[in-house]
Amino acid sequence: MSASDGRSRVEVVSECESRPYSPDYFDLAHPDHFWVAWRLRAALGLAADHGLAPAAPLAVLDVGCGSGVVRAQLEAATAWRVDGTDLDRDALARVPEGRGRIFLYDVLEKRERFREAYDLLLLFDVLEHVAPTAPFLEALAFHLKPGGHLLLNVPALPSLYGRYDVAAGHHRRYSRDALLDELRGQPLVPLEARYWGFSLIPLVVARKLMLAVSPRDAHARGFEPPNRLANGALRALMALETRLLRRPPLGASLLLLAQRR
Repeated sequence: MSASDGRSRVEVVSECESRPYSPDYFDLAHPDHFWVAWRLRAALGLAADHGLAPAAPLAVLDVGCGSGVVRAQLEAATAWRVDGTDLDRDALARVPEGRGRIFLYDVLEKRERFREAYDLLLLFDVLEHVAPTAPFLEALAFHLKPGGHLLLNVPALPSLYGRYDVAAGHHRRYSRDALLDELRGQPLVPLEARYWGFSLIPLVVARKLMLAVSPRDAHARGFEPPNRLANGALRALMALETRLLRRPPLGASLLLLAQRR
């Protein structure tokens, strides 16, 4: 599909646009990437543990969907209809065909057509880019049906914050308690916050030390495995850890499932 075809599928709801925090991210975060695959497995496991079944016909909104990697993964793995929204028109033009619709839409506008429209909102690796977070989380709740769920992922462990996070546009990394604190005063009740990627912690420490010495191309070098063999080895590590540790005590990333009151 050409970029022009992709643009014609984007439904423009908001006039505002923004550029990506890291222009190379959408090329780096492909479905075969070990971390992207690991995140999906961890997220589906948390969702299933709380009754969000893959076979259920859920209406889902992927907020900050970018080029649609998460949306495509979920529509392939579930019966969910996943709409996507972002403020980057170029990224939206790259979203592949799917069951859901694609919107250029700022959720902070809280358009009436989207009020209580969704069973589930996805917020994968977006919240760490947002400041302040309170109005944003309140706006997300506006889009959820009563009893609907928010599933989000963030980078974990504030002590690991370094040049990679700066290059990626992260304002913060989260502990479990800090993430739960974000929901205080919100119409969202946390159900579970779960770390994943326990065995990735040494790699994130090594990345922080490496980029402190040599910060060149920090985002690309800090995210992309050096070769296909390394990516395959890390996917094997994913399979081993997820088989042995369903709820790791710590991890390089942190998932949260919450429910609208």
